[in-house]
Amino acid sequence: MGKILSTKMQSNLKRFYVALLLGALWPAGCGAPKFEPVEIAAEDMCASCKMAISEKQYAAEFLNRDGDVFKFDDIGCMINHVAEKKVRDSVAAFYVVDFDSKRWLKADEATFIFSPNFHTPMSGGMVAFKDRSRAEAAAAANQGRLISFAEALSGGKK
Repeated sequence: MGKILSTKMQSNLKRFYVALLLGALWPAGCGAPKFEPVEIAAEDMCASCKMAISEKQYAAEFLNRDGDVFKFDDIGCMINHVAEKKVRDSVAAFYVVDFDSKRWLKADEATFIFSPNFHTPMSGGMVAFKDRSRAEAAAAANQGRLISFAEALSGGKK
């Protein structure tokens, strides 16, 4: 009888461990997906104008809710693409490159400058800064004006 009880206990213990493991994994699989910027590769081309993305400080990208990445050589290309294709509602995350550090940042956390003095790849004339004081200095030096990402998306760059 001791052997039967031992086998039953072992079976229950295995079930407990399986349930514990599934319980720990379940929330990880059901959580909201986390979207991160995707680095630019040498072969990447702009989703809008099809030019090679060669000057990272002007680049932008968005990820849709399915996790597909759309990369752009110019912030203006991304904004025009979103407006023309009417994809705003399917976008999960927008990213732009900080003009100074050339590192990705969330577009809604950036300060944008619009100036015809910025010679961006497709003449969008827009750059992004993580640091607002750096953006203000660059705007003053380039006869530009500060705009928010929401304003840029709504066509308020000019």
